[in-house]
Amino acid sequence: MDHTLLAKLDLTARYHTSIGQHYMAAYLQNQYNLLKNITEKQKQYIAATYYIPGELLACFDVEAVFLERFAGFAAAWRLLDHPVARADTIEFPADGCSYQALFHLLLTEKIIPKPAAFAAMNFACRNAWQYCKSETQRHYLPFFHVDVPRVFSQRQICILADELQTLYNRLCKMFPIKAEIQDVVHASNEALAVQQEMNAYRRAHPEKCSTIDFLKLFPLYNDLGKPDTPDILQGFLKRLTETAAPGTGNIPRVLWLGIVPLYKNSLLTKIEKQGHCKIVWEEMFDFGNIKLSCDSFFPDLAKRILTSRFFTQESRLADILQSVKDFGAQGIIHFSQRNCRFLPPAVPLIRQMAQELHIPFLELRGDAVDPGYFDEQAAAMQLEQFYEQLHRSTPCI
Repeated sequence: MDHTLLAKLDLTARYHTSIGQHYMAAYLQNQYNLLKNITEKQKQYIAATYYIPGELLACFDVEAVFLERFAGFAAAWRLLDHPVARADTIEFPADGCSYQALFHLLLTEKIIPKPAAFAAMNFACRNAWQYCKSETQRHYLPFFHVDVPRVFSQRQICILADELQTLYNRLCKMFPIKAEIQDVVHASNEALAVQQEMNAYRRAHPEKCSTIDFLKLFPLYNDLGKPDTPDILQGFLKRLTETAAPGTGNIPRVLWLGIVPLYKNSLLTKIEKQGHCKIVWEEMFDFGNIKLSCDSFFPDLAKRILTSRFFTQESRLADILQSVKDFGAQGIIHFSQRNCRFLPPAVPLIRQMAQELHIPFLELRGDAVDPGYFDEQAAAMQLEQFYEQLHRSTPCI
């Protein structure tokens, strides 16, 4: 078994401890412990897609590896060169998502072992669901599939709640219980309360908050229900409140939409420096606003999924518009992931909204995990034009 990823996680956790970012060190240490459990200790794990509720998996004595998070680690540290091209050589679908391609390489290169099962939803990424299904068929593994309705109604909440309860019941037959639902509910609600406090602080003090830190930690959504997640978030909030506001003056505020090139997360800092602007908000650090109850555990989880800002284009647009108003944003940048059928389709509507608000909009295209598909020179030229528009625009909000 290749221990490169394990070593990277250990080294990075130690680095964040050394600079006083204990919340980030704790987050990375948890992932290090998880990886050590499934590699050196050979503990079983479930490979899951992003919207499988972490609270469900937290109930069981089995590790949960979320595909997107581990692919993100591998991309950020460039563990595997040219992942898309390498995945093509092992018959990975050419129109597939590079997140799954990179996770597939982690398996085939024996950086992580084969899972005991896959769990997937057909929301938000259908590519992820199809990948998980094909892998379970290839390796004769259990496949826990949750079918998410594509419309929102009380009836659809009940249907999805039944699907989630069926998933729970199936997991009960395969893995022992580790945590009671009431304990998981308490931990989840505590984390949600801290996150909502953090969002309020960001709105009140956008100049003090580094957007890239929120983009690094948004996968904590997958850790809702775990007992130490509230402490990690509380440490993050404490760091925010103790940070002195930089003397940025009256500079334009920008919203960042979509994800970020994981191999180049310094891009946002570079944009702020070169464009003399402040990126004040991103949309990924979002846990919803649904508190869980022991009496309605499964319906509450279902409602959280169906009321996600990303569930419909209309809900996403409404949240973007509200963020523009809340932050007085004077520009919007959207990073569109190659081959993604989830976020980029809304770009024409976001562009139209920006035009109506008289604020500049820029779509950067590329691949979040494979640098070979991100043209930095072309992006730099696009950004220069965006900066010019940003400093002469007059928002109408």
